[in-house]
Amino acid sequence: MPPNIDEYIFAGFLRRKPVALAKAVTSDLLVPAEADIVVVNHHLLAADLAVRRAQENWQEAAVLPPYRRLILDEGHHLEDVAAHHLGTQITSRGVGRVLSRLERNGKGLIPTLLLELGSRDDLLSDASAELLRTSLLPAVADARTHVERVFKLLADWLVGGGQSVRRLEDSFAGDAIWEQGLGVALDELVVALGKLRDGVETVADRMELTEEPDRRSQIVGELRGVVRRLESALDGFQLALRPQPGLELVRWIERRGERPGGGLPFPLALAAVPLDLATVLRETLFDRVETVIMTSATLAAGGEFTFLRERVGLDLEPDPVKYAEVLPSPFAYQEQCVFGVPIDTPDPRTDEVGHDRAVAQAIQQLAFASDGGLFVLFTSHAALRRVANLVRETVGRRWPLLVQGEGQRDHLLRRFREAGSAILLGTDSFWEGVDVPGRPLRVLLLAKLPFKVPSEPVTAARLEALQAKGVDGFRHYLLPLAALKLKQGFGRLIRTRSDVGVVMLMDHRVVKRNYGEMLLATLPPAERVIGPWEAVREAAEEFFARHGIGAPA
Repeated sequence: MPPNIDEYIFAGFLRRKPVALAKAVTSDLLVPAEADIVVVNHHLLAADLAVRRAQENWQEAAVLPPYRRLILDEGHHLEDVAAHHLGTQITSRGVGRVLSRLERNGKGLIPTLLLELGSRDDLLSDASAELLRTSLLPAVADARTHVERVFKLLADWLVGGGQSVRRLEDSFAGDAIWEQGLGVALDELVVALGKLRDGVETVADRMELTEEPDRRSQIVGELRGVVRRLESALDGFQLALRPQPGLELVRWIERRGERPGGGLPFPLALAAVPLDLATVLRETLFDRVETVIMTSATLAAGGEFTFLRERVGLDLEPDPVKYAEVLPSPFAYQEQCVFGVPIDTPDPRTDEVGHDRAVAQAIQQLAFASDGGLFVLFTSHAALRRVANLVRETVGRRWPLLVQGEGQRDHLLRRFREAGSAILLGTDSFWEGVDVPGRPLRVLLLAKLPFKVPSEPVTAARLEALQAKGVDGFRHYLLPLAALKLKQGFGRLIRTRSDVGVVMLMDHRVVKRNYGEMLLATLPPAERVIGPWEAVREAAEEFFARHGIGAPA
């Protein structure tokens, strides 16, 4: 593997092969069909799979051109990304944007088309203008009213339950909210959105017949994009709120921010995803593509691939896996890294305040010992904010203190690299995909073991499904996921053969609970120091002294 894959691609290896790069899904995305190699992100791949599955199209172009070989880097994300795209998710803001694209305050596609059609003198244009004026403009207003009504009822229901996220279980079909108006409002919303969709599609069909080719592609493309979004919204409301019997879905509603808007006290999202993605991924991806290569530093849990295979359908017969290999690390962790676990810190589950103080103290003392250069990774934004407030006056006065939520992620990382002695506090998005080689990063502090929240809708449903099969959900789902996440976090520190530093885990459950052995077995073989905080801190200071790391005199 070349040291810089981007330079390698563009410097010579692929000069004779057309390459297409695509980073995001947009309504106008066109990936050249003649490209021999297409580089996309996971979301674009999953969107392509969703379209192919819906259309039963396995040979022709969908979102992407047809392909026979797939290299899937960071393959441990496949299940979660597939859940996002093979299910459905709609937001109050998203539906509002679609309707505003059609018309808002006299602007949008419909007013623009009315102006253009008014300058023509043919029967088809007159018919389209009449449809827009008498049917679609009122339908936009009706749809906006019904969307607001449905989401307002759901917002009140969510507040009444005292939660920001609430799972929609089968019992939701008998909830009093339906008698309070949700049933009627949803019926009216479905009719209004369906009328809009059909009308916009009719106009698009007519425009396709009469427009010049260049103008046609632009106007018709926008109209078709609106049709797709309306269709998606219709499916989303039905699947999340009133699915057909027999569908195994995880459904939930969640609050998406604090700012009121669109007649709502806060933004809302509705979601529905398949409960079991293993069969779906096996049939949609692995049985359709000739070759799939999955790579990641965290495909294996406890040194083997059983967990991954079960989650993505690779354990189903016949066995499709030809090669499975855990490759050795190129790093000498025993010399490059010390891994410390203090055993006298408060339990984060039973003494939140005490644990916060212990983390804050560790940040301060390690920062003075290493002259900054710390990543501090949390499992929740609330814990991050609490600890940030505890260290802001002491640590922040001496070293640059960068806190997730107080700046863009890329900007925070750039400032961290440039400062050389900064302290960065981050949550989920910093546990992986972050590369800071060299001296700017020399201490990694993990505040807590990264277990998923069992009450989160998808997690809860998957745990219930395992329990129904007589399987221990903690041992067979939560624990392997935590092991992979912990390894991802650990991997932020040592990025090259010359990197050195200390990893500190402020959660003694890893050594005091019987499941800790599996978590430790997943981690790189760094020098381990397990004991009281003072002993662990002294070992870190000795390591810094050996490698010339520390605060200047």
